[in-house]
Amino acid sequence: MSTHKPTSGHEPSLEEVLFAFRNKMKEVMRKESEGLKCPVAQLDTLTFIAESGTPSMKEIAQHLKITPPSATAIIETMQKNKLVTRVLNDKDRRTIRIALTAKAWKLFKNLHERKLSAFATMISKLGRDEQKQFIRLLAILIKD
Repeated sequence: MSTHKPTSGHEPSLEEVLFAFRNKMKEVMRKESEGLKCPVAQLDTLTFIAESGTPSMKEIAQHLKITPPSATAIIETMQKNKLVTRVLNDKDRRTIRIALTAKAWKLFKNLHERKLSAFATMISKLGRDEQKQFIRLLAILIKD
């Protein structure tokens, strides 16, 4: 067990800890992303496209929880920066799919490495047994 004690004088709830952890991860990721010279919205979009293949504009908007016109604006900017290309769907010519370029894949790999490094730094504060327990607990929480 960890010997870390909350500074507020009370044992934090699970919700408080998860919320604080999420915010800390966002902060770390934001710092890691700063050197990439790419806005967070584009990095989020880049990550989604990399993880989902060639999504449609509608799928991108739904994932990012933004309107289709907002998604279109992000994709247009990314296209101007040579990060994505629009691909015609052979099965439905009305649907345009979005694919990453080689430049975007390089950026994604760099971002992914930075995220892993930042996370490794965060969990290095835990002992080896605590890290194993943390991983087991996270696996339980994310299981469907």
